[in-house]
Amino acid sequence: MKLYRGTLEKPIVFPESVIITAENFDSIDFDKVIYCEISPTGAMGNEGGILIYLLKHNLITYETNVTMDKESFDVTSERINQNANLFTNYNGGMGNYIYIKKGTQLDIDEKYNCFWYHSLDTKLRIDSSVKGVFLSVVAEMTSKD
Repeated sequence: MKLYRGTLEKPIVFPESVIITAENFDSIDFDKVIYCEISPTGAMGNEGGILIYLLKHNLITYETNVTMDKESFDVTSERINQNANLFTNYNGGMGNYIYIKKGTQLDIDEKYNCFWYHSLDTKLRIDSSVKGVFLSVVAEMTSKD
């Protein structure tokens, strides 16, 4: 099963990508989430999708979509909202909501329309679900500076 990832013009191999299910939901440690998106039904782009980047020993993406698994979407949305105090919220435009862990420094790469997170060992690429979300978040980030 492949989830929507509109920004990718060619395949990118992620270290690990996990589909969120009732069985693995509790393995998401929101203290380790560095970036996540909620795109409710009716949002543009990744409609009905959730995308989470979590840093354990490596970068892991967790994803779900309301059309695949409404229960997982609802439970994950609720858990993100319960942990909202951990994040700085950004408007991703057109109904998309972005959460970046407070204190996290992401470098903006406008050439490749992505963010870079610098870990102790390497830099890790963080792709928004679609280019418009990336551009909206960048506009809001840079207007706060």
